[in-house]
Amino acid sequence: MRILLACLLAVATAAHAQTEVLPTVKTELKRDGGVLPYGQINSLLSRLRQHGEGLFRMDFSVDVEKTKMPLADIRLAVRSDEADYPLKINAAGGFELPILSEAEAKTADLATNVPKGQMAVRGSLELNTQPEEVTMAKVRQIMRVARTLREELLPWYLRWLFPRIEAVRICSATPSWQLQWQENGQLLGLPLPVATGERDPEAKKGEAGRPCTLLTGQENWPDAARLVPPPNSKVSVKL
Repeated sequence: MRILLACLLAVATAAHAQTEVLPTVKTELKRDGGVLPYGQINSLLSRLRQHGEGLFRMDFSVDVEKTKMPLADIRLAVRSDEADYPLKINAAGGFELPILSEAEAKTADLATNVPKGQMAVRGSLELNTQPEEVTMAKVRQIMRVARTLREELLPWYLRWLFPRIEAVRICSATPSWQLQWQENGQLLGLPLPVATGERDPEAKKGEAGRPCTLLTGQENWPDAARLVPPPNSKVSVKL
């Protein structure tokens, strides 16, 4: 399930385009109480990089459906007291946020040429694990690291950005998931059930979406048990 960090960005005057496709934002940054302080975002990204064992990432994007300005006209940057960091927005609205030093991040915020109230930003916690890489050992690692991050390494004011993970979710057009492992010289296979009522996080509003199955790591199957995913499967976390 995606975390929606829908937030209004600060008011800024129009950006003056240079000859580059990605111009530096020249606007006067005005802070807004409705904008998540960049120091908090930076702190989460830094901890994910340091302690996440390469398992997690945060994906950010402009929510096109809730944004009134055309995507091609939007300019974004992270602005601190020391520098501007222009953000390249891809065709789907996605962009990457830089990880700054703790001191610099305290003075940083988002700057944009979009008027107040006309743009929303979406953030989602994603797994770096591909469907064919899923094993029971990997599921248990994900659950262990997520629990340690949330309960031991993240301060209380950041935990809402990293909700408790209940399971690893695999969604596919064809619900023919299997776990396979070797035991006593034999290849064993176990079909996985459809998780009743589990919603595909990529399904649009009004769509049923693909069926999904869940793995919590508590199952009584060996670490070596490997997922055999149907084509075009997607792995995500259930929050």
